[in-house]
Amino acid sequence: MRRARVRGAAAVEMAICMLVIVPVFMYSLFLFDLLRHMLDAQETGLSTVWDYSVLDYAKKPESVPAEGGGSTTEAFSGFGMAQGTARQMFCDHESGLDSYDPGPDRECGAHLEDHHTDVVASACWLNPGAQQVQCYLDANAVGAYGVSLHQSYMDTFQRGGLIRCDARLGVQNYLLPEEFLPEFSKVKMAKELQKGSVHTNAQAGRAEGNEHGDSNVYLLPWERIALLTDTWALSASVSMRPGYRQEEASSNLQDPSEGLYTRVVQLYQNQENMGFTQMSNASVSLVNRAISSNLLHTSLRMYPGSYDTPGDDPRQPSLAIMPQEGDSGAEEEIEQQRGRHRYFSNEWRDWGSNNNERSYQGRGNWYLGCAREESC
Repeated sequence: MRRARVRGAAAVEMAICMLVIVPVFMYSLFLFDLLRHMLDAQETGLSTVWDYSVLDYAKKPESVPAEGGGSTTEAFSGFGMAQGTARQMFCDHESGLDSYDPGPDRECGAHLEDHHTDVVASACWLNPGAQQVQCYLDANAVGAYGVSLHQSYMDTFQRGGLIRCDARLGVQNYLLPEEFLPEFSKVKMAKELQKGSVHTNAQAGRAEGNEHGDSNVYLLPWERIALLTDTWALSASVSMRPGYRQEEASSNLQDPSEGLYTRVVQLYQNQENMGFTQMSNASVSLVNRAISSNLLHTSLRMYPGSYDTPGDDPRQPSLAIMPQEGDSGAEEEIEQQRGRHRYFSNEWRDWGSNNNERSYQGRGNWYLGCAREESC
């Protein structure tokens, strides 16, 4: 009799404990799936935004199809391609198995649900309130100073800027009962239990604030990340001989619309540059007076607004830059004063501290090749 009472007490204790153990065990499985889906969403946003760090910003933007028909010009080359490829990669919520083949039989085809293998909580981009990764460009979010000369340069050459990407996954319940022991509690344990097709259930899902007053979708937090790209820098090698002019750009390896000379011209000859406008008018007047005094040939006459003149026109920038090669620095030989003279076309030697030369010679030892940074 005593043993029977002990067994009876143990059974009661077990029954009472199961009231706690069963929900905790089932919820643990559910929370594990939720955590994994949150990591999937984070990977989607993080991977996509970093794809924008390797694009060729110097390449001219392309014309792409626009929503509703027609075409539009991309913010920069590859802007739509990067996020479009990411949406194809993460359409099955992970980056392991990917197929970019067109047609309905790819891994994310509308009728295929092979990637939905979750038993407890199934994530899907089709849930209401969810969103596959989308990226947006805010070109003027940073770097704009409100100075017209600076802004005109940004408008002409800047591609990229602050790129924001966001994504959000929706999850539905496929295991937890909505209620557990309703005789003792009227509080729902989970959202509506789903059965059948994941895509069908997701598209028919109800988000918070719907007209029915309830929701059967768990919306995970927004995954938002931004990347700031500096697209002013030129990545192509620049090599210009003295006297380089715009007409030589067509034979230069650089895109003439993006080369260093074009950028210098944009700033140097900009009408917002008061120093240039004043110098330009004074130069025209000086040269024309010299021609009137028979000091210069008439073929050297300068005309306001026209820069197609022979000779050394101060209204046109003349650039010379040579890439550094080995220990020789960037040396340039120029025919001058009945002979050839050697010059440095960058700050390799400034005839002062020569910091660039010292930095090269002492690389790996000290800052700018100096034993003490204060001496630089």
